[in-house]
Order: sequence, then C-alpha cells, then structure tokens
Amino acid sequence: MEASTVDWINAICSIISLLIAIGALYFAFNQIRQMNSQLKNMNDTFRNSTLMTVLELENELIRRKVSWDDASFQLREYHINLEKKEKPNKNIVELLQDKYYTSFENYLNSLDRFCYCVLHNYISDRDWKTEYTEVVFDIVKNNPEEFNVNTRFRNTIKIYQKWKDE
Repeated sequence: MEASTVDWINAICSIISLLIAIGALYFAFNQIRQMNSQLKNMNDTFRNSTLMTVLELENELIRRKVSWDDASFQLREYHINLEKKEKPNKNIVELLQDKYYTSFENYLNSLDRFCYCVLHNYISDRDWKTEYTEVVFDIVKNNPEEFNVNTRFRNTIKIYQKWKDE
C-alpha cells in the first residue's frame, strides 16, 4: 500500500472518530440538560411541598389557638354569668375547665411540633423567628408551670433559649 492511501485512510478514520466524538458530546450535553431540568423541577416540587407543610403546620397551630381561646372565653363567660345566678353548676365548671386545659395542651403540643421543625431545620429559623418570637416568649413567660424542668415541651424551651440568646 502506498503512503498516501494510508494517509487517506487515517484521515477518514480521524474524521469518523471526530464525528462520533461530537455525537457523543451532543448526546452527553442533552442528557445533562435534561437532568438539570429534572433537578430544577424536583427543587420546585420540594419547595412547594415544604411550603405546603409549613402552611399546614401554621394552620394547625392557629386552629388550636382558636380552640384554646374559645374555651377560655366560654369559661370566663360562665363566670360572668354566675354573677346573675345564685349557685354555680359544678359539672359545667368542671366541663369548661377540662375543655380549657385540653385545648391549651393541644395548642402547646402544636407549638412544640412547630419548634421541633425549626430546631431540626425542616423550616427556616430565619424566616419564622420574627413571626413567632413573641408567641414563644409569651407562652413560656406566662405559663412557667408548663415549662419547668420536667416539661414535655422541650422543643419550645430550646427555641425560647436559642432565640433569647441571639
């Protein structure tokens, strides 16, 4: 075989190799672009899911606060109405007190769950601190018997201490 024929064969093989390499790069680039698009979609889905979880958590917190407020109002209203009557009904007072304490405990449980989510970075401390600092501080300061050394609401205490120290 002549040298020029070998050179031509080498040149053709090089061109074919170059075309295959360009095709492989194009394929890899498309795959990377598709993966990037899928990751962006997953990120958006994750953000939406996190937002829905936070809104649901906040909604539950508000719902339980409203229930506690309602029980408190009913108890106070009953005591106001007692001034018009001669004798309080012990069963009604016990029922209203039970409703008050149950709704209060439900609220504290919900707040503690919220604080757990903040502590474990399920929701952003920075985003929610401004909104919930007063809530956490008020509940801890106004209910020391619920937040003593043996408290079940440890997450609330931890957030209280953390935010107080910042």
